[in-house]
Amino acid sequence: MQAAKSNNGKFKAGDTAEFRSILNSHSLKVTKPRIEIMKILKSNHKPLTISEISGKLTNKKTDLVTVYRTMNLFEELGIVNQIDFKDEYKRYELIYDRHHHHHIVCRKCRKVENVETCLPEGFEKLLLKTGYSEITHSLEFFGICGSCKTA
Repeated sequence: MQAAKSNNGKFKAGDTAEFRSILNSHSLKVTKPRIEIMKILKSNHKPLTISEISGKLTNKKTDLVTVYRTMNLFEELGIVNQIDFKDEYKRYELIYDRHHHHHIVCRKCRKVENVETCLPEGFEKLLLKTGYSEITHSLEFFGICGSCKTA
């Protein structure tokens, strides 16, 4: 489900209903920073760092502490997923509106692309047979992208 954008690329006022519904379903107060952070995450198709999220905020009154607290809360509630690219930054992406996928990261330019195939599904089924439940996984690939390879 994609949120509609107006001709100038910004979200229209009516598009916040989806985000309000998610916040309400978790008994969270609907605040402008939470709505805006969700809009930013939805409009980007790659995981974002706290700094990247903060830099995209149009309401400059929202401080970095608010972004950190919001992302921690969203992660605890299963609204976002934390992605680890084995560097010093935590990255986040929405879970609720996206299908399961992984990422490949260029080791030179840090470009991120989605990998639509999930290899570990068979492994999860095998692990379920061992008695484990609620199994999750994270799988990220690293390499050199075509642009960096030819440069």
